[in-house]
Amino acid sequence: MPQQPLVSIDAVPFIVVDDSLHVITARRQWDPFIGQYALPGVLLNAHERLNEAVARALADKAGVTEKVTPQLVAVFDDFERDERGPTLSMAHLVILSHMPEDENVAAEPLLNLPVLPFDHNAIITRTAAMLLDSLWINQEVTRALLGEQFTTADVVARMKELAVAAGRPEPVMNNVGRALATNKSVAKLPAVAVGTGRPPARWQWAENA
Repeated sequence: MPQQPLVSIDAVPFIVVDDSLHVITARRQWDPFIGQYALPGVLLNAHERLNEAVARALADKAGVTEKVTPQLVAVFDDFERDERGPTLSMAHLVILSHMPEDENVAAEPLLNLPVLPFDHNAIITRTAAMLLDSLWINQEVTRALLGEQFTTADVVARMKELAVAAGRPEPVMNNVGRALATNKSVAKLPAVAVGTGRPPARWQWAENA
């Protein structure tokens, strides 16, 4: 590899599985770390836009075909991060709605991640912090994370998971329901009884949101 750093585009795919956040990883086909699971990534080609490289990484490495809108998280510039030589990583958050159908793909619980190659654990930590800070500020990201319909408990669960993964104190949750009630981007749905307890408050995105 040349001494001038190459540019790696790493996708950080989050997905909700069994009511908890997971990260999609893919089995590496080449050295270094061949056979180990890592974030899907590719080297940026000449005349290739960043979003195109993210889509290529997701499709080629993890079999992801659904359309996503990548969000740049940060640039990781430790020249020792890749044993092959200096490589900058431009990490991008993507939120998936469907589990890829690929035998070389795994969904790792965000709060119980294995040790991943390169600096991918640090990348995921930074991504969790970025996503937490983006909630309700970036409506597109929030909507992708929560889905078209969600409960107050879903919002609380996602915030807690992201805070723990980012190494931050647990956010104050007392006013989440009140904040949703005053948010013009969402509308409250009729309660649906579940068992004998109080039904959870349910929400959907407003038509003009």
